[in-house]
Amino acid sequence: MSINTVKDAEDLIYYSYIKAINHITEVRDEKVKKPELTRRLLDLIASPDKGQKFILVTGSKGKGSTSRFISSLLSHLGFRVGLFTSPHLVDFNERIRIDGKAISDQDLIRISNQIKGAVETIEQSLADNEYQGPIGIALAIASIYFQENKTDINVIECGRGGKYDDTNVLDNEWAVITPIMEEHVTHLGPHLSNIVTHKLGIIKDQTKSVFINKQSELVSTLLKDRLPNNKVYKSYKNDFLIEHIEMTTKGTHFTVQTKRMTYAQLSVPLLGEFQALNAGMAVSIAEDIVNGPINEHLLRECFTHIQWPGRCEVIQLSPTVILDGAINELTANYVKEVVKIIDSKRAKRTVTIIGVPANKDYEGVIKVLSEVSDLMIVTKPDISHLPFPKDDLETALIYNSNSVSFPVLHGALNYVRKEEDAELIVIIGTQTFIGNAKRLFGHSLLDIGK
Repeated sequence: MSINTVKDAEDLIYYSYIKAINHITEVRDEKVKKPELTRRLLDLIASPDKGQKFILVTGSKGKGSTSRFISSLLSHLGFRVGLFTSPHLVDFNERIRIDGKAISDQDLIRISNQIKGAVETIEQSLADNEYQGPIGIALAIASIYFQENKTDINVIECGRGGKYDDTNVLDNEWAVITPIMEEHVTHLGPHLSNIVTHKLGIIKDQTKSVFINKQSELVSTLLKDRLPNNKVYKSYKNDFLIEHIEMTTKGTHFTVQTKRMTYAQLSVPLLGEFQALNAGMAVSIAEDIVNGPINEHLLRECFTHIQWPGRCEVIQLSPTVILDGAINELTANYVKEVVKIIDSKRAKRTVTIIGVPANKDYEGVIKVLSEVSDLMIVTKPDISHLPFPKDDLETALIYNSNSVSFPVLHGALNYVRKEEDAELIVIIGTQTFIGNAKRLFGHSLLDIGK
């Protein structure tokens, strides 16, 4: 049976995992994941990845944003750049881009049909508890798409780990490791050292340069002990330094200093100190690839207009509107701190609109954001297949007596625009919720620009 719709293509991508999930008893990635199946799939479809150039990006925090910064800067420098990330906000197509533009429905369907036979061939040989990773099947589609479009270089965001990730079958010439912390301990191991081992797994014999955005002395020590001696090792503070970081309602402002040049007073329309670090990492990598300093005009053009939807993103000024995909207390705390920094005197009337599903930590998000909100609105996306809490207003009123509820986001936004003199609007929730907000503001997620 042929694939005729994007939904059919997604079904192909997830079929193997969904079929096996109830039979899987192990939890550790090294026992469950089988990247060799991704390699077999790629080889069955004539190894489209061979001969292409890849940058692999892993880490615990900021790997998606860093991937986007790298791909955007290289695109502005004249390279044709493929970008492979996950998850998506609205459409699956968002995971596969060239110069910021997502793969079309037609190409996604066509290439899915092209690999369908190979996927089915592998599936026939698998035990009940074995599966082809969805990331691996999507990567096969991306590899063909990048090959067909003759990209110069491709930036690939890894999944939760690195060593056993399906993306790690690629022969990457560059390895990028964003800050590492304890995460996914059930799957990666109980200790930070186990997690570091997973992340360092993307460094291979053919890897030319390794870029590491260090976060703690412990991680730094572990990295130094385990890095191959023959690799070019570039790290934050040793090879590039980010200084003068400042956040305003317009975004994050900073200076990047490398061994080649100082790039002063740069700005990105994304909020957070880590966004400045991600941008600095991208500058360092771009310098390595072009073997020289970056044209400042192109750099400023790139950073000033860069889009990375839903990651502490400033999408409007006057009033300022911030989007973020926080769905638990931990991530909500980060958003709260950002709000405190850009409105340190709590002088701006702040309205927070929250849409977190029932199976996520909606109370944690409500509790944290209530501390910086003059009005809280609980709601849900205009369209969603997820169940949303029935007691969200009751919960919100516990933490902030000035709370209201609306059936859907569209109504909530209309109310705020017409009835509230808000100076700062914070929209927080699940990926579907953030995607919904982007559409309501007239933003395309399929073409986010170079």
